[in-house]
Amino acid sequence: MNITQEIITHIERACLQHQKLNIHQTLKIIIAYRTISKNPKLIDKIIHLIKVYSKQENYSSALSSRQNQIFNLIGLDFSSKEIAEMLSISEATVSTHRKNINKKLHLSGAGTLQRTAYQYIQGKEIV
Repeated sequence: MNITQEIITHIERACLQHQKLNIHQTLKIIIAYRTISKNPKLIDKIIHLIKVYSKQENYSSALSSRQNQIFNLIGLDFSSKEIAEMLSISEATVSTHRKNINKKLHLSGAGTLQRTAYQYIQGKEIV
């Protein structure tokens, strides 16, 4: 049985038992889908986004959980407005978090933050 068949069997079993999938099971499904996808980079972005939302992706222990979320979303090229909408916070709050992230990581300017976050995301291996 290949990995895709194994995942499908796991999903069917969970559905029959009316179980919700946990984060690890969800990630396995998406990773299996990546193998047959025509756009694996998009799938990697989705996987990383799920890890960000589940708070499993931390750039630095110097950053708070929320700051790590925002840092990762910046690296995925989301705007402050989009981040605010996703996290149900104001753009001003996102701006404050961006300033605090810059301070904690000793970065200067939005461009440096964007570049650092992007390089971090691109360097991550999605497993």
